[in-house]
Amino acid sequence: MLPPLALMPYSPLTDAEIISRVLAGEKQLFELLMRRYNQRMFRTGVALLGHPAAEEAMQNAWVKAYVQLGGFAGRASFPTWLTRIMLNECLMDRRRQQRFVDLNTPDDEPEPAAAAPTPLQTVLNDELREALEAAVQSLPDKYRSVFVLREVEGLSVAATAGALQLSEANVKVRLLRAREQLRTQLAGFAPQHTFAYLGARCTRMVRRVLARLSAMPLPLARN
Repeated sequence: MLPPLALMPYSPLTDAEIISRVLAGEKQLFELLMRRYNQRMFRTGVALLGHPAAEEAMQNAWVKAYVQLGGFAGRASFPTWLTRIMLNECLMDRRRQQRFVDLNTPDDEPEPAAAAPTPLQTVLNDELREALEAAVQSLPDKYRSVFVLREVEGLSVAATAGALQLSEANVKVRLLRAREQLRTQLAGFAPQHTFAYLGARCTRMVRRVLARLSAMPLPLARN
């Protein structure tokens, strides 16, 4: 396997400079492109395939990008060109999955009543749930207990008041304040801040791809 570079992920080299040097024989510099765009690739994969399948599609897309690197003409930006390769890989994967489902689904199986959530919606819901759980955990005890009993367990105001030995008016006030604090804490939750693909996850992908590239010849530059 090609050894990882001892360089920072965001090198001062431009994409064009890295591509030129990879085509000239410095294959290891391809790692810089992977580290620079792994998160973009991962988010694209999650949007179409969901989390587990996204990483396999990423790995295949990076290998294809390496093979086709000599054909990058610069008419579009490199990240745009790269995203198209990832999208094509995801669409091929979805078609393969669809053929598998079609072959194994009885003809008389009824259509689902409602559309299932997309992979992106599923993962985003998970991200939002985790953010909400963390926000609830950070509430002061007196607010958290009221919020959980009323909003999570579904107890009535009277039942919550009885369980916590509070007045019903106090339960309503504490619930209002809990909601206000949660609203403030979750105001920073934004989809563009989700699906991080950094650190150890990024490094694992880099190593898997480099292992596949190590036995491959250099991509050919097209005139």
